[in-house]
Amino acid sequence: MTATITRPAPPALNGQRPPSTPPPSARRNHTRMAVGAAIIAVSVLGVVALYGSASDRVEVVAVRQPVAAGQQIAAEDLTVVAISSDAKLATIPATRRESLVGQTAATALVPGSLLVSGQLSDGPRIPADMALVGATLKPGQFPTGLQPGDAVVIVESPLATATADTASPIEHGRSTVVDLEAVEDAASSISVSLLVPEDAASAVSTAGAAGRLSVVVVSAS
Repeated sequence: MTATITRPAPPALNGQRPPSTPPPSARRNHTRMAVGAAIIAVSVLGVVALYGSASDRVEVVAVRQPVAAGQQIAAEDLTVVAISSDAKLATIPATRRESLVGQTAATALVPGSLLVSGQLSDGPRIPADMALVGATLKPGQFPTGLQPGDAVVIVESPLATATADTASPIEHGRSTVVDLEAVEDAASSISVSLLVPEDAASAVSTAGAAGRLSVVVVSAS
């Protein structure tokens, strides 16, 4: 006859049998390790994608300060920015930045915009049939915030007459503010350089020197 040996059960701890599955803390550690590994993998992929995106960018010339049409470009007017190499723009490489200094702006250059070849000219600073004249403007003769590149209409105040008749103001057409600077006087005046048609240059210059000009900012279009 074969005897059956029955092994005694392991002694109970505190009256309870030991658990047959890992404790919850062990399962949580495994979960944390899996989440940590996933985060590392995502981070690595992000770095790779960022490096790849950076390698697809190119440096081009952009406008840093406003430049009026007909004005020469200075070094401080330009800056360099990085853009996607896929951009379908006729941009100018950053390596050409120094060669652009001294060239003439064919159109008004707006800060923050990318510079393109069509905005530059090797021609004279003053276009044909145009003249550059100066004028002194007092507060009230120009709007607050006037700046180079603004399109304006020039208005001349009539000369005072011996009679009581009031003459009408004279409009000298559209112009562009090429440059301006503050005048050190008690009236807080400014001195402006205006690009005007050549046939109006004499009248505008005379009235500007006499303080009888006003400018009205209008749309550039």
